[in-house]
Amino acid sequence: MKKILAAITACGLFAPAFALAAYNDVTLTTDTVLSVGGITLNVSGSSAVVESITVNASDFSVTLLSGSTFQVTAPNLNRLSADTNVGNTTFTCSNSESIIKYEPSETVTVTITPSSVLCSTDTSGGSGGSTGGGSSPSATPATPAVPATPATAESAAVPATPAIPAVPATPASGLSASQIQSILDVLASFDADAEVIAKVKASLEGTTVAGSVTSVAVHVFKSDLTTGSLGSEVKALQEFLNAKGYTIAANGPGSPGNETERFGSLTKAALIKYQKAKGITPSVGYFGPKTRAAVNAE
Repeated sequence: MKKILAAITACGLFAPAFALAAYNDVTLTTDTVLSVGGITLNVSGSSAVVESITVNASDFSVTLLSGSTFQVTAPNLNRLSADTNVGNTTFTCSNSESIIKYEPSETVTVTITPSSVLCSTDTSGGSGGSTGGGSSPSATPATPAVPATPATAESAAVPATPAIPAVPATPASGLSASQIQSILDVLASFDADAEVIAKVKASLEGTTVAGSVTSVAVHVFKSDLTTGSLGSEVKALQEFLNAKGYTIAANGPGSPGNETERFGSLTKAALIKYQKAKGITPSVGYFGPKTRAAVNAE
């Protein structure tokens, strides 16, 4: 059962360290006058449900229950401060009134301290809602915005330097490809060593041969070849055609890495593709002087 505190007189609450406490909660029904540090305060709130009020020498504390409306007014405009913002809904400190009001949604204990400084003379005072500790911070002048730095105009794009057309390489010897091939054919007719022929070819073309002839994979063809031909020259021809993209077969015999020594229909078909690509006529798959000269020149 709540106790009802009705019309507590000033004389009853002026003494320092006065404490009001009850076994049950207490509800204020009329305004109450407190004297804290010689400063008069009016405490009001028809729905203020309190558990205790303790008056000390320089402040007073009150424990409020949820749903209370509790207001403290300084009639002489003394400045008020509080130690918590929980439930604080009003803080006013002006030339006409000094008020702190609480409407907590949960149980809260508030300590309120009055000051001898008056709201009418304290230039930092103000009014409004909850401010934290019952004080209103002074506004700080806004810092002037720094003017934006004008964007620097982009430099005009520098046109790309046109690519210089590639100049066809000229053999160091000054001989044409057909002349070089004629020399190589003469060497081959005398059964010259393959490595010697490779080195001569490299010298005439202005290139170098690294190590032995196997490192440059050069084969000089000497024989005419046709369907049914057998031997190492057939295998070398298949290796040449596969390397140049005129594939004998995608897999199995004749495919890259599986070249054979037999000139069959697949070799003939790949050779016809090479002859057509090089403009050799007639393009019938016969490996004769014209085709042999073209292959040896590569």
